[in-house]
Amino acid sequence: MASNQLDRLNERKLVAKANETIRCMSAQLQQGPVEPRAVGAKRLHNGGVVYELDKPETARWVRREKAIFTAGFGRTAVVKERAISVIVKFVPIAHSPDALAENRRIEHDSGVGEGALLSTRWIKPPQRCVEGQKVAHLIVRFRNNEDTNLAIRDGLVIAGKRVWARRMRKEPWRCLKCQLVTERHLAADCNQQATCGTCGKDHLTLECLEVDRAAFWCINCK
Repeated sequence: MASNQLDRLNERKLVAKANETIRCMSAQLQQGPVEPRAVGAKRLHNGGVVYELDKPETARWVRREKAIFTAGFGRTAVVKERAISVIVKFVPIAHSPDALAENRRIEHDSGVGEGALLSTRWIKPPQRCVEGQKVAHLIVRFRNNEDTNLAIRDGLVIAGKRVWARRMRKEPWRCLKCQLVTERHLAADCNQQATCGTCGKDHLTLECLEVDRAAFWCINCK
């Protein structure tokens, strides 16, 4: 959940705010799980809040009635799906991540639940692929753990090919301006010289025109 109204509340008050809203939901709907409640809250670096609820049934109920839940926090609150991401290797570049029908076809061909896939995107922008490249790696976001585990165990069928997935490792904190992984700051707060994440020179990564792969350079591992 993301909301500027929650910025001044500590974890205890965030939980109390959620439980007040949940009680109002139960009274308004006259249905739902028995004694539903929030038990914990965690602040994210982006200003959002992750709530831990007492049982899966409560989580499903809140997601289903999220319009009523967010109304208890104010108009600026938004409930976001908490996805599980996996890397799928050697996917044919014929796959089109922007096509919603493509995700439904993957679900059907792979035997995962309908609506299990939230999104797919290439790890590397397609325009950076080398000439003649036939396959690339894909990031797939799933709605729940069950379908994620199924994809890791049995693979997925994408663009007519069975491909294999693995859990994504947590990416280290990195400033996208100076590229340092040892500093705990974001690009918006960075006062260091801009460094390109592609060639390592003194300009922003988005401004890089380097296409020679032999000139690519990581500023961290050298």
